[in-house]
Amino acid sequence: MNVDVRTMGDAELVSRYQDIGCEDASHELFRRHRKRVFLWCYRMAHDHEEAVDLTQEVFIRAFAGLDSFDGRSSFATWVYRIARNYCLNALTSQGARWRSRLAQVDDLEVPDHQASEEMHQAELAGELEHVLEKAGRHMSSDELDAFVLHYRDGLTVNEITRTLHCTNATGARTLIQNARRKFRRLARRED
Repeated sequence: MNVDVRTMGDAELVSRYQDIGCEDASHELFRRHRKRVFLWCYRMAHDHEEAVDLTQEVFIRAFAGLDSFDGRSSFATWVYRIARNYCLNALTSQGARWRSRLAQVDDLEVPDHQASEEMHQAELAGELEHVLEKAGRHMSSDELDAFVLHYRDGLTVNEITRTLHCTNATGARTLIQNARRKFRRLARRED
């Protein structure tokens, strides 16, 4: 009997993969989350090809460790945590090369070999990432991460608190509020 994995929730897909090694389940999880993980990696790398490589590495690590996923958070939160940690480690280990890329954000272009709809979405994502990069200059890295996870990726405050390993009582809520305040101030200056 064929099962349509597109109708399953993430938790069910993870369980199916853990129980029987269903490759369709892992492909569906990848399909659902690859764009957001790519955008996260792109925000960190500021290079399309590097972001593609980072995204692949994130999913390789995620699926290699999927048996240890215990469901205490959503799959999305778990994979974003892997993406954040992996990208930060790559950023740290590649130091100067990545810092020089951060300085070249304005020169980035989206490759034109993609389909027109994907190109349009990539252009919009690029514009959003440019705005976030500009805003990020006025925020701490944790504030920017919380802001992006909440407003772009739609994660809840509790999911962000777990993803960012916040230890204070208010979790990510304070980070989001501070980032929002700084973003508004920047937007007023731009008008």
